[in-house]
Amino acid sequence: MNRKRFTTALIAMMMVSAIGLGAVACKKTEPTETSIETSELTTTTTTTVPTTTLTEYTGPLTNDVEVSWTETPIEEKTLYANVTKGEFLNVRKGPATTYEKVGTLTRGQAIKVVATSGGWYKTVDGFYVSENYLVATPPN
Repeated sequence: MNRKRFTTALIAMMMVSAIGLGAVACKKTEPTETSIETSELTTTTTTTVPTTTLTEYTGPLTNDVEVSWTETPIEEKTLYANVTKGEFLNVRKGPATTYEKVGTLTRGQAIKVVATSGGWYKTVDGFYVSENYLVATPPN
């Protein structure tokens, strides 16, 4: 019988504690006066617009091939590769497709030329590009 009383007393104490905790949790509080300082917040967003800069081609090598052709010197000017997107314009050691390729230009890439002859331009560094694929303004 002692054990039964102890268990009953323990349950009763737990119930009283639970009721007491509930009363604390539900305790009504009076509003208090609070002072809050506010300041104006300014947000600045900077948007950077990417720009495209065309690189100018300069040959990665010095031209070691002797080329004999009759060239017409022209005032140095910048021209742009006008090939289909995804295609490349070959830069060669001489003014024909039989000469070794030394590099390529992509659509819109700039190159400086100084002479012309027989459908080819000579670049400032002594390489050659077909004039069929060069234009005066960058292609769209």
